[in-house]
Amino acid sequence: MSEDKITLYIAASVDGYIADEEGGVDWLEEFQTESDGDEDVEGFSEFFETVDCLVMGSATYEQVIDFGEWPYGNKPTYVFTHRSLSPATEAVQFVDDEIADFVPEIRQQYNHIWLVGGAQLAQSFLQRREIDVIRLSFIPILLGEGIPLFSGEYDGQRLSLVDTTTHGSGIVEHHYEVS
Repeated sequence: MSEDKITLYIAASVDGYIADEEGGVDWLEEFQTESDGDEDVEGFSEFFETVDCLVMGSATYEQVIDFGEWPYGNKPTYVFTHRSLSPATEAVQFVDDEIADFVPEIRQQYNHIWLVGGAQLAQSFLQRREIDVIRLSFIPILLGEGIPLFSGEYDGQRLSLVDTTTHGSGIVEHHYEVS
C-alpha cells in the first residue's frame, strides 16, 4: 500500500447498500460464516496491518461498540461526531471539525488512513476528493432498500480499477484508485 493514502474499505450489497433501513448489518454475518474456515476472506488482516489510523462516523462507532470487544486494538481512531460519546479505548478521539480542516492535519501524521464508514462520512470525503483508494467488497445479496453507499454529487470522479478478487463465498472485491 502506498503512503499518504486515505482508503475507503467497505462492504456493500450488490445493489449498493451498506446497511439495511434500520442501519443494521446482520446480513453480513451469513457471508462471514460461509468463508470455509478462511478467517481472512477479504484479505482484511493484511490490509489492517498497513493501516496507521482509522476514521469513522459516530453511527459506525456506536455499531462497532455494540458488537462487543473493540476490534481495532490500540490503533488511533478518530470519530466524527457533534455529540458527547464515551471512548471505547484510549486510542479513540472524537472530532468535531470540518473535513477540510481535519484531513491535512491527519495526512501529516499518518501514512495510511482507513475510512471505515459510514455512508455520510464517506460521501463527504468523496465529495471533497479526500479518498485516494476504494476497496469495495460486493456482498452477493440484494437488500432492496437501506443506507446507500454512494449518494450525492461526485463531479464525475474517475476510478481506475487496480484489482478484482473473487472469493468462494461469492464476495467480489474491487480495488480502485480514485483519480
